[in-house]
Amino acid sequence: MQVNNILSASRFGAYFKKHLVDNYRLYLMSLIVLTGLLLFALLFAVFAEPSIHTYTDLIPAFLIGLYVAGLIFTSKSFSELGNKSRGIDYLLLPASHLEKFLTTLLITTIGFLAIYHVAFFLAVKAGEGIISLRNGTPLVNDLAYNREADNWYINYFIWFVAQAMFLLGTVYFQKYSLIKTVLCFFIFLTGMYLINAIFAQIFFHEYMRDWKEQFPFIGVNILLPHNMEAHTAQYSMNFVMLELPKKAWKPLLYFFEYFVPPALWTVAYFKLRDKEI
Repeated sequence: MQVNNILSASRFGAYFKKHLVDNYRLYLMSLIVLTGLLLFALLFAVFAEPSIHTYTDLIPAFLIGLYVAGLIFTSKSFSELGNKSRGIDYLLLPASHLEKFLTTLLITTIGFLAIYHVAFFLAVKAGEGIISLRNGTPLVNDLAYNREADNWYINYFIWFVAQAMFLLGTVYFQKYSLIKTVLCFFIFLTGMYLINAIFAQIFFHEYMRDWKEQFPFIGVNILLPHNMEAHTAQYSMNFVMLELPKKAWKPLLYFFEYFVPPALWTVAYFKLRDKEI
């Protein structure tokens, strides 16, 4: 198969433009609705919790909205495949599977992130004006000098992993993909937890108070003998959290951040390429 049959810049550009023209009203409406919902949520949070005075205090609300809205938006991808007539029209469009997949990937990652950040910015500015009128003092933008907020960007890496999982779920499950993907995710986490619990019991049984006091890739809560020295990070009564060594979790974290999303996207693409209605 020629490369031009898989990916053509001109054909990809034409298909991407067609997608935007067909859906720009939906995206504009999504921006308006998302801004309104975020504004309502922010005002509710501020009025319900008077201790919110800075932008850093809004980070939890930002992340909750990012995950909830982003994963719901991603779960709507390839919805045409759930309907026979629409699915046939979608598959017969003059564009390759890779071009269709890349269009959806860009819309659900870069496109969504752009819309969400604009919506959150508008919601914060509108909410800040309302709060200023009510309380007489606006929110303080402390993000530039608050060192506690420096590492929250890791949530973007986690979001990309979750987005890739849900995009794969939309290809595998033609109907109710959101619910089915969430269910599969929790089954996977439960399986990982139980497997880790088995190995923790094998190696640390005599030092563990309970089999549940462990977490995959993090560590295990154990009771150390009096004559044993170890680097400790967290204490729980006379128990200590024995953490995974930095040399072990650093490569795992790097793999999780930079290799898992592309791997899941690749699997989703090949699954889409084999899709039949």
